[in-house]
Amino acid sequence: MLGKALWKMYYRPADNYKQQATKPTVKMVLNAFKSAIRTVPKPRDSRQEPILEPHYKLLATVHKMIMMRAIEPQFGADLLQKQPFAIRKGEFVEIASFEDWDSFALESLKHLRTQDKQHWQHRMVFRVATIVFDEGDPSFEQASTACKEFRESIFTKTMHIQVWKPDAERPGRHCVYMERYVALMMKILFIMNDKVNMEALCKRVRKKSNDFQNFTKVWTDCCTTYLKLIRRIGQIPPNMDEVFKSVSQEEFAEVSQKIETWVNDPTQVNPALEALREAIELKKTNANLIKTLPVDDLINDAWGVLYIAIVKELPPAAAPGSLQQAQIDASSDSRPIEPRPVLPGPMSINNVMDSNGQQPTVSLTPAPAEVARPRKLGISRREVLRRAEAAVTRTPEPSRNIAPFQPSAEGSGVATPPNLILGSNAPPVSQQKGKEASGKEGNRQGRERGSGGSRRQSVDDDADDESDLSDVPDIDDREAAMLFPNLMRRTTTEDGGDDKSSTVRDN
Repeated sequence: MLGKALWKMYYRPADNYKQQATKPTVKMVLNAFKSAIRTVPKPRDSRQEPILEPHYKLLATVHKMIMMRAIEPQFGADLLQKQPFAIRKGEFVEIASFEDWDSFALESLKHLRTQDKQHWQHRMVFRVATIVFDEGDPSFEQASTACKEFRESIFTKTMHIQVWKPDAERPGRHCVYMERYVALMMKILFIMNDKVNMEALCKRVRKKSNDFQNFTKVWTDCCTTYLKLIRRIGQIPPNMDEVFKSVSQEEFAEVSQKIETWVNDPTQVNPALEALREAIELKKTNANLIKTLPVDDLINDAWGVLYIAIVKELPPAAAPGSLQQAQIDASSDSRPIEPRPVLPGPMSINNVMDSNGQQPTVSLTPAPAEVARPRKLGISRREVLRRAEAAVTRTPEPSRNIAPFQPSAEGSGVATPPNLILGSNAPPVSQQKGKEASGKEGNRQGRERGSGGSRRQSVDDDADDESDLSDVPDIDDREAAMLFPNLMRRTTTEDGGDDKSSTVRDN
């Protein structure tokens, strides 16, 4: 801890003369780390791993001082070769230039990593990646080498971030390391044009909001880098709003419908279409965490590229401008509408009198024809975003499998199986046939026993496979009291007269 504190004081520039006078020297910083190496507890047996923290901090601090030109590379090499984990068994290594120092530092880090059996020291991996990858002048080879170092231990194939937290680590330091590693990995993937892994990294970062020191800044950088990568690979130029400024609503609707049909075709492959889908997916992943203006810009520009591509494939008769020209021609040929003649009738104006008995004078001059107003040109960005998002998110309806019809058992017509009716609980055809056969057999046995004389049984015998409901009996066969229970019934006397006293009410 003393060496870390002295290094922070040394690295920070002095604001005044007093701070400059109390600023630690290079010798003080390096002596603190060398003292930590001498006093660190040694492993008790071969099964226990050594504590590599002071050894790594001395190597990292020497490398930083050489990059700052605070010490010479040869001085740093001589210092490291005197330590317990020196390379080449501590023999002398000549460093002639700063370029030779990178090779020596990488070799020293590789040798130190071999002592880490459990691979807990993730900072060594990050240090190797920063030495290999020159952020000032990066190249594809440097990015590939640094990415390979990262993918061996920190980033998995699915871009899951594995940063271990030792017991002696300060609280909150884990979040600082996560932020640094993701920031460097974004730069590497951007140089490599690795859009697939960049998308996976964005999704991982979005789910791990509590693992970063400044999550909003990290997520903003992820979205910005990913959008630049999508725009570059998809060849989407900026500022495509000019395409929709001179387009009418009818033209935009017609071409947008063709784009939607083309987008839903699974055989279509287009860089702009892929960029549109990825931008909309990123907008869903963002979930309004940050402002979506850059994402909306990409969606608008990608739809503009597709709009131009579809317009070029249309025939001249259907090209944009034809609908607008047709509307202009129709409006120029408009003629004034002649008024219809007023027919005489009871409500005619000729039969209407005023209070003095005189007919009012009404002018029958036709009103001037209404001039067709030209429709406003230009499509708003909101409309473009709505059509673009609806076209990508809309999935085609799957085709329904229709079973073949089977001929009915009775007659020569074609019958629809009951189990194909929507919402029907009817059994399959084979079960129905079994029920029909059993029903016919039961009816035949009933007729043989002579118990089929009632009207209901005769109806059931003739119906067989029809509904279980019987026909409504004739009104003559039913008693009047059953039809009208509240009807007043009168009784007649022996001489044929009505006996009003014997009137009763049937309940």
